[in-house]
Amino acid sequence: MEEEEGEELIRASDSNSTHSSTIGRVISTLLNLRPKKLENAISRLGLSSKRGSLEEQLWLLKKYVRDAVEKGEGLDQFLIPLVEDSLKWKNSRDCNQVIILLNWLFEDQLLLGPLATNLVQVLMRRDDHYVAFGWCKLVCGYVDREINMNTHSNTGNMEGALSLLLL
Repeated sequence: MEEEEGEELIRASDSNSTHSSTIGRVISTLLNLRPKKLENAISRLGLSSKRGSLEEQLWLLKKYVRDAVEKGEGLDQFLIPLVEDSLKWKNSRDCNQVIILLNWLFEDQLLLGPLATNLVQVLMRRDDHYVAFGWCKLVCGYVDREINMNTHSNTGNMEGALSLLLL
């Protein structure tokens, strides 16, 4: 009996680590894309039932985030790599991939509040200056991008930027 329980725990652990490594690979791939390629993949998501590799990865990421929100789980595996990636930026114009992903996820009203709340919780829970600095660069990049988008067109997701600023 105990042996069966141990085997179930091992299978569950293997499943979680496989899931974690898959999400990690997806995030890494998406963050390393050129911004235009990422935007094109997002725009193709709803157009056809035939999905390419990037569309599959975007779908998997959104499913992971949506499932975590529905279960009330934290989004650290997704958010911390985004915050850490923001530290690589030399200026706020280099943050396109993270901002594009957040804008895309913020379009889903069910995810907007929980994502913004989880971002703040990551910052508050981790007493880490590295993460705090990444958070600051992320918010600055997000606001700069939204201001530039709204200056050049009327299609920006200012609601997402305002949510982050209010938190």
